[in-house]
Amino acid sequence: MYDRHLLTFLQVADSGSFLKASERLYISANAVTKQINLLEADLGVKLFARSTQGLVLTEAGKLIYGEAKKMIRHADGVLRRARELERPQKFVVHVGVSQMNPASILLEEWSKAASKYPNFRLEIVPFEDTLASIQEVMDGMGTKYDVLACPYSTDLFDWTRLRSFHLMDLPFCIACSRSHPLAAKERLTLDDLSGETVILLNRDDYNDELRALLKEPERNIRTIEVGYYDISTFNQVAASQDLILSARCWAGVHPLIVTIPVDWKYTMPYGLIYAKDPPKEVLQFIMAIGGTE
Repeated sequence: MYDRHLLTFLQVADSGSFLKASERLYISANAVTKQINLLEADLGVKLFARSTQGLVLTEAGKLIYGEAKKMIRHADGVLRRARELERPQKFVVHVGVSQMNPASILLEEWSKAASKYPNFRLEIVPFEDTLASIQEVMDGMGTKYDVLACPYSTDLFDWTRLRSFHLMDLPFCIACSRSHPLAAKERLTLDDLSGETVILLNRDDYNDELRALLKEPERNIRTIEVGYYDISTFNQVAASQDLILSARCWAGVHPLIVTIPVDWKYTMPYGLIYAKDPPKEVLQFIMAIGGTE
């Protein structure tokens, strides 16, 4: 955007000699002299005069020296901004995360697509596992939070303000304390649950058929229904012989609990919760993850 000989001119002016300038520019003194001669010829003015102290700027040279520095700073700034405009702009996706709603599955899916979408950056926004916090998450969806990865077939969320995007169906599992006799098994059958106590939610999160199956009297399975899973629920399981109906999304919630697959067909829908009218970038992010299969 400017004559590169101007840089040589500035270096000569600052050095006071062609030789010192050549050493700083890593070119020969002869090359420096030729560049200054060409610049003077192009401009039609004499830039330097010789003195007992070496090269000094002429009056014209002093004027061009000051203006050249301004011009180079301006040109470099314009070029830097132009290059920034050419690069994809980063968009930060704020992911709501709690102990009961970890982002592990979301991150697994995003890792499959992330290289194709370098303009997205994820930022974790933590929240507590309380019903009050869930309300705060809903209120902040679209501002403080962009997406929340969790089981979404639930009456906890206000679906007049939120939308869901299905990622996968997670098979229902059974989780238990590591000291429980069933903890050593790689897979369970329904018969393994006979005589056990199973904790499950009393909302619409679970398949009605599965809930009815567990409650059949002849199966001798005692069920305890709770309104909400939090870490205290899993602490209860870790400290007792109770079982809990769980899934892969909760597998790492408690270090003293193991999650075991069961030979049955029942699953729950898992996906992303987001605002009803999100920015287009959030929709692009969701579509990117949805296309990873």
